[in-house]
Amino acid sequence: MKTVTDVNTVNQLLTYSKQAEAVIHQKAIQMLLGAGNNKKQDSLSISDAARGFSKQSIAALIDKNANISNSELDYYFANYNNSSAILDAINFGENVSCGYNSDFKEYGVISFDLNGSRQVVPNYAVPKMNTSTMSGICAANNSLVLSNKSYYSWTTSSGGKYTWTVNNGRIGWAASESLLAENTNQKGTNYKWEMCKAGNILSDLAQGKSVWGYLYSNEEVLSVCEKVRISPGFFSIDAGAGKHTYLLQESGKTINVDAKIKQLNDINWIEIGYKEGDTFSVYGKEYAIDSSGHINVSAEDEFTSTEIKYPSRSI
Repeated sequence: MKTVTDVNTVNQLLTYSKQAEAVIHQKAIQMLLGAGNNKKQDSLSISDAARGFSKQSIAALIDKNANISNSELDYYFANYNNSSAILDAINFGENVSCGYNSDFKEYGVISFDLNGSRQVVPNYAVPKMNTSTMSGICAANNSLVLSNKSYYSWTTSSGGKYTWTVNNGRIGWAASESLLAENTNQKGTNYKWEMCKAGNILSDLAQGKSVWGYLYSNEEVLSVCEKVRISPGFFSIDAGAGKHTYLLQESGKTINVDAKIKQLNDINWIEIGYKEGDTFSVYGKEYAIDSSGHINVSAEDEFTSTEIKYPSRSI
């Protein structure tokens, strides 16, 4: 069969009867899932039959409303046998989105920007990942260090395992999976909502943001921290957006230590009634006001307390 690489042929294929489309669709899904193939899979898997079928009949499975052009398929065809490249483009790309009929999501495409141009990958051809080969998200000694542009495994409260990504401080469910998942806005124990909340909390922390109570309850923050083995006390997180230090209280309240230290260092204490030499105790370490009116605290210092004590001053 001749390989389909142009949109005109694609449009001709889309003139198949509904019955023919249904047969093609079913065959593609069977091949995609590797039906009857018991070979051991690694972390990236899509059956050889599925790849062969997709390149020959790609357009027959793309939604007519996707408005696909030849150039938008360039990346997909160039990396046809490179599952890692396709997954990385989707999961670490810019302006990633997905459009499909919810009843026939395999007909849609995932689009992303690459070097200033829009590129697409058919939904049914997105490689699947095996989370059992991936490391979990876990802190050591209250330090959570995650490699940037990497994949991890996340286990929900119900025991389901899903692929998560780390991308410049953004942590959460991989787009290659989440964009093709069932749509739902329900809260409670719904796995999608659960992962969205956990990912947002970890992402805020990884980007040096303060986790405010009006977005998430202290109990929710504490639960997520405990899930990744962060216990009350000082902790740090480094996930592609620099290292950020926090203080987690027993209640689940988090204090942005970096922001607090910057605030303490920026204040001219002499101007507000203190004098040179007055000593502050910041998290158990003492700092004296210098001649410029400032103290110099570093997040890299070794802290032994969770309190900040101010010297007395004359009003």
